[in-house]
Amino acid sequence: MALLERDEQLRAATGYLDEAATGHGRLVFVGGEAGVGKTTFVEALAARADAHVGYGWCDGSATPPPLGPLVDLLPDLPDGTWPEDATRSQVFTNVLAALRDPPDGTPYLLVVEDAHWADEATLDLVRHLARRIHGCRALVVVSYRPEDTVVGDGLRVLLGDTASATGTRRIDLSPLTSDGVAKLAAEHGAVVGAAELHAVTGGNPFFVTEALAASGGLPPTVRDAVLARVARLDEAGQRALELVALAGSRAEADLVADLLPDGLAALDEPLARGLLRRSGGDVLFRHELARLAVVDEVPAGRAVHLHRRLLAALVGRGADPARLAHHAEAAGDRAAVLEHARAAAAAAATLGAHREASRQYERALAHASDLPPADRAQLLWDLGYEYYLTSRIEESIETVALARSLWDELGDSVRVGDAWRCGSRLHWFAGRNDEARAYAARAVDLLDRTGTVEEAMALSNRTQLSMLSTHLASTREWGGRTLAALDALPPGTGSEEVRVHALNNLGTIEVTAGELHAGQQMLQESLDGARSANLQEHAARAYCNLGSTAVVQRRHADARRWLEEGIVYCTDRDLDSWTSYLLALRSRLHLDRWEEAEARADAAAVMRGGASAVGYLEPLLVTALLDVRTGAGDGSESFARAVEMSEGMQEAQRVGPTAAARSEAAWIAGDREAAERIAEEAWPHVRDVDCPWHRGQVATWLPADVDAGLPLSPPYVLERAGRWAEAAACWERLESPFEQGLALARSGEAGLLADAVRIFDRLGATAAGARARAMLQALGAAVPRATRASAHPHGLTPREQEVLRLVVRGLGDAAIAETLVISRRTAEHHVASILAKVGVRSRRELEMGGGDGSSG
Repeated sequence: MALLERDEQLRAATGYLDEAATGHGRLVFVGGEAGVGKTTFVEALAARADAHVGYGWCDGSATPPPLGPLVDLLPDLPDGTWPEDATRSQVFTNVLAALRDPPDGTPYLLVVEDAHWADEATLDLVRHLARRIHGCRALVVVSYRPEDTVVGDGLRVLLGDTASATGTRRIDLSPLTSDGVAKLAAEHGAVVGAAELHAVTGGNPFFVTEALAASGGLPPTVRDAVLARVARLDEAGQRALELVALAGSRAEADLVADLLPDGLAALDEPLARGLLRRSGGDVLFRHELARLAVVDEVPAGRAVHLHRRLLAALVGRGADPARLAHHAEAAGDRAAVLEHARAAAAAAATLGAHREASRQYERALAHASDLPPADRAQLLWDLGYEYYLTSRIEESIETVALARSLWDELGDSVRVGDAWRCGSRLHWFAGRNDEARAYAARAVDLLDRTGTVEEAMALSNRTQLSMLSTHLASTREWGGRTLAALDALPPGTGSEEVRVHALNNLGTIEVTAGELHAGQQMLQESLDGARSANLQEHAARAYCNLGSTAVVQRRHADARRWLEEGIVYCTDRDLDSWTSYLLALRSRLHLDRWEEAEARADAAAVMRGGASAVGYLEPLLVTALLDVRTGAGDGSESFARAVEMSEGMQEAQRVGPTAAARSEAAWIAGDREAAERIAEEAWPHVRDVDCPWHRGQVATWLPADVDAGLPLSPPYVLERAGRWAEAAACWERLESPFEQGLALARSGEAGLLADAVRIFDRLGATAAGARARAMLQALGAAVPRATRASAHPHGLTPREQEVLRLVVRGLGDAAIAETLVISRRTAEHHVASILAKVGVRSRRELEMGGGDGSSG
């Protein structure tokens, strides 16, 4: 396909390669609809590149094997990049090391094609490189179809996560104009109406060339165009084309030669006619759309026969189990599906590709009706665990319950008890604490005195529930029983998993109750043990609890460290349940520091991603509080939902923040009595817990005549004592500016109220500022002149400042619109207004200015 109307994009990509050659690597996402010419564009770039060039392909024909494109790229990378039995993190580190120091100093140009089909492990590799590529001598090009990405899927999340990375760039390829279509037609020697051809094909270069190659006029669809060309092949050529199509996105030449009666000679005509092309030792269609059109036309019986032959040949070659599972399923070989799908699932889980693992277990389960009950139960259990890790909680509950029923029929009481324990954890994630506690008690009863690791884990689960309820004494009691049960177990029985679980629970409660040093030591030991043993779920829990306790206690530096480390760890391993929870915590951290745009962005990402109940509550409150404080909304709908969710969870860490947020909203609305009433209703749920912070955030809103009793954290002690200026100073030391202003405003003293107004104006907390002004007016005191919340040197509105911060992070208009829940056109208008006010010509100049309005 000719490269037309791509000069500007090609110059940009060549420039990125030049930068990479100097050690300033780049990762470029090349986006465009199917058939727009992404492959042709990349090949043109490679043709003019002085670089080590390698290609990797994402496979859309089956559940893809983890890191499939990296396997394609290995021959172009140094030996030892992927040693046998290496962990995924080790492989990623090796790839990065190769790109930092390429042979003879010549940069790499690595291409990952069709990332919309990428497995999660490959997306994680791209994410890993995107964050670090700026220090490499490499240009990594990742092509994808925007129309095949949807909100919440892995690639869409990746594009958002890496938008602000130093070395990340984006190139969009648009369809051809009418002039471009005319030039392409002329190159094919066709005399057609360019306008008509453009109208029919939409300017898509692939559709144009297929239409030009097909006789009999302009076909209405590319499928018809492809099949018209296939029909001209002789019988041998058509059979060869079918085999290559069914083999997948790429077919090894020696595989095709072995399976075709005429060997590779049968490919001569399809190659000559441009339907197929050679790439190294492989044969592939010139475009995936053409392959899929051929696949759809292969008669069912012949397809089954060919898949059986492909399966047998690939088994002999030791092919990847994910590929074998695909052909086994298409061949109708149930036994082979079970064998290869389970192997593929286990391999994916080991690599941390848990979404791929769940898909393979689903494939196996669909063919498992004849399995013995014990084997079927284990398959259900494995699938349920992958659902749990990837935040498909309700499906996990259902699947684990099916496994439990089978074990119950078999009389396997230990596995039944363990399934009840697992169900307890799952119901907690779903926000149903009554069921979680009931399941936990049933598990302990069933496993009592069995002397098994399952019994120890059931005891640790009870420890965890006590910790989550913020009760120090009962957590220590159940934790002691857990450790005693572990000590009685013989070595090598899986006790290390229970030990890191128990240490996590005990460390968290100690930190929560104020024993910071001892608790952090236990949490660190739990994290180190989990990471060294590759216990991914438990490492994720450690990150969550280290981060959450730091957020609650306003230890912002600690919180940022643990949340950032945890998000990278969990994202890289498809641990969606914990990634969303960590993002939710980070949204709260941003709120506490009054980083409004960032808080909204994290909260929106969690709520878009369909987080579990425990992960959804925090961003719900963060968004509601931001709306209430800034006057963007009253938060009533969000608060109603938060109340329902927190009542189901019945934990101080849920009830306390919900009540505190509602009380604050009532105060801002001018209803002090409602604020006090909300706090009084929540007080019995937090009064006796062992967390001075959760207790304090409710106690501060109680009527003065209510005895708060137990210890509170320092700023709330001062607020309860009416020492508002000291409380505000405490909040300032804790880098919590809104709470500083709120303490000053709640004092009711004119001087402090005036200071509060200035703080709220600076933050853009318009509604809170209006409440403080109203209180000053009621006192008959002078009211500070209203200032633009922006106070920006170029007069940007608060919303424009939010947009500017996102532009500086590298977000495009679509991502800004999604983050701020506005239309893309509105985002474009904001960006245009910012450019005009600041006096710069491009977004790049804004990024270089760092968001302060400077342009040089």
